Amino acid sequence: MFEMFEYQFFVYAIIAGLAIGITTALLSNFLVLKSQALIGDGLAHVSFAGIIIGMAFIDEPIYIAIPIVIIAAILIKIMMNSKMIRGDAAIGIVSSLSLAIGFIIISVGSGYNRSIEGLLVGSILTVDIIDIVFSILLLLGTILFMGLSYQRLFSITYDYEYAKFTKINVKKYDIILSIFTAVTIVLGVQSVGILLISSLIIFPAISANQIARSFKEAVMIAVVINVFVIFFGLVGSHLLNIPSGSAIVVFHGIVFLITILIKTLRNH
Repeated sequence: MFEMFEYQFFVYAIIAGLAIGITTALLSNFLVLKSQALIGDGLAHVSFAGIIIGMAFIDEPIYIAIPIVIIAAILIKIMMNSKMIRGDAAIGIVSSLSLAIGFIIISVGSGYNRSIEGLLVGSILTVDIIDIVFSILLLLGTILFMGLSYQRLFSITYDYEYAKFTKINVKKYDIILSIFTAVTIVLGVQSVGILLISSLIIFPAISANQIARSFKEAVMIAVVINVFVIFFGLVGSHLLNIPSGSAIVVFHGIVFLITILIKTLRNH
């Protein structure tokens, strides 16, 4: 069983997966409790278009995908704040346009088929040292941002109008949070793929809030859940020879059911 840890690619996958998992867990509660959980799914579609565009120009499409997704995240946030378009509609507009652009590029190009499959279901076992560096830097940046801005983010998450009343620059923090989310999504697509990346944002918060007694405790439990799920999801996928992204999401489903059971037993 432990021979898998002798392979460099597996160790790289563990490191990158845990870094992305902790980052998404830190962002999870702030997004889910603001009813913005699906922004992860929408930005994953934008990431699809960004990576496809990047493939047409350079060997590391992530350098093109990241700024494209950041711009899309800011655009979504601007549309949300304008109150002219509902949040879910803003996400849907940007994500559907991005998918359309991505598929148009694929239709007129060539050599995308194998890469497309990896984008859809993830290919975490193919991460390299550059992916690891990006993932760790993103994690450190997120921890620093959360540490310095926790009280303001907490206020914005639970009472947006009161946060504005207390002179918190809510637009600035919304934009910064959107940027961190955008970069996390682009890197996370490498782990579990476009179809499943939103699970790393949605499941931790939903599961943690079944058993947490405070917001801070929910954030910490979300981190523990993602670390547990990603580690054992990768190990399980290797032992059972199944897709790693799918294994991670299935483990998340199991953990969610367990937290529901714990909450039910606690209430009784």
